Amino acid sequence: MKSPPRNTIELLVRLRWPFAAVVGLLFALTRLVEGILFDTAMETPTGRAVDPIVWGLLAFAAIWIVFSWAIRQERERISNETRMLEALRESNERLELLYEINQRVASSATLDEVLDYAITLPARLVDAAAAAIVLTDEQGQPYTARVTGIDAVMLERARAAFGLRAMPAPPAQPSVLRPQQACGWAACLVLPLAERDAPPIGWIEAFLKEGEAALREARQPLLATVASELAEAVVNSRRRDRVIASVAAVERAISAERTRIARDLHDGVAQSLAFMRMRINLWEDWLEQDPARLREEFATFKANLRAQIEELRRAIFALRPIEIGQLGFAGALRRFVTEFAEQHDWDVEIDLTDLPPDLPPVLELAAFRFVQEALNNTAKHAQARRVWVKLGVRDQGLIIHVRDDGVGFNPGEEPPAGHLGLRQMRERAAALDGQVTIISRPGDGTEVRVWLPLIYSAVAVS
Repeated sequence: MKSPPRNTIELLVRLRWPFAAVVGLLFALTRLVEGILFDTAMETPTGRAVDPIVWGLLAFAAIWIVFSWAIRQERERISNETRMLEALRESNERLELLYEINQRVASSATLDEVLDYAITLPARLVDAAAAAIVLTDEQGQPYTARVTGIDAVMLERARAAFGLRAMPAPPAQPSVLRPQQACGWAACLVLPLAERDAPPIGWIEAFLKEGEAALREARQPLLATVASELAEAVVNSRRRDRVIASVAAVERAISAERTRIARDLHDGVAQSLAFMRMRINLWEDWLEQDPARLREEFATFKANLRAQIEELRRAIFALRPIEIGQLGFAGALRRFVTEFAEQHDWDVEIDLTDLPPDLPPVLELAAFRFVQEALNNTAKHAQARRVWVKLGVRDQGLIIHVRDDGVGFNPGEEPPAGHLGLRQMRERAAALDGQVTIISRPGDGTEVRVWLPLIYSAVAVS
């Protein structure tokens, strides 16, 4: 017993021939009866045979054509509905995947968590049996960040077979590579990781066992969107890591600065005051025995006391809060340098004409500290009479110049005692991807140059 029709098309296909035959037969019989009873032309044997057959065939053809047209229309309708449902299904899958990516990325606290999730996507998107994520470092050099489904030796062989080692840069769009030699893989999908119009920060290598069957699932728009989302996640993770590193570096610098001030007060002011207290104990004897010596002691005491007062003022001045919020960076820096110079009786020149008006807060604070540390070193070691401070832009970075006409030193030799500030400046600059250059020689003053990248600083606070 046959099963009932499963859909309209199957029903129409089953009925097309028998229904057309029945209708044609009915038309032929009707015409035959009509001709016998009413039409004299049907009196001949030939007329009785041909006329009903012609009408029956015409009826059969008409019904068959109508059924065929209905079948074709139904097939087109079902095909359109199928395409619409498939497009809707793919759209839903795409939205679900993108929502999942956004959720996972938002909940990932580190770059490692982003990469651990990203390496699982090639198997889901294109049924990849193995995959690798390649990222570029800050110098633009590629390195393998994650690998799955393949060991290091086989990965190198696969890359050689697909010519990945000779590829200067990833393609602009997802591309399928064919092996140039036998390697056990049918194809390799290279998926560039890039944010919209930005240059790629790396790529994904997805190795496929069955090229054509698997690649039919590799929808270009979805792959490009996923790659863009992953690239944005990697960039944001790197930004967070840099901000955290920058904040940690600033905290270390603050701690080091406090330690230095405490050490300077202990080794300088505190010990000098303790020594003077001991000398005072001798003054009672000298009042009667050696008044002249006591007068010399008073002169030395006043000089030492004046030096310690200056040291205390310098330490207190360094601990004052920075007034960037009230005066702006340029105003606060100019006021600080001017007051510091007045304390030490310096002639000072300040040039801020090339200073960018929109420095990031992290860079403003760092620049202020560099100037402050350079002036502190000048006050403690240079014996200077004149100081020059200049800030501007050079090579896409902020350049800081602090120069004096003091005694100078040889930067190639071991730093003199107490020059720990230079090492702290270098460490702080390295944390911000910058650099410090010291230009000096004995008897010819010292110049401190600090360069900090503006691009990185803008990213660090975004």
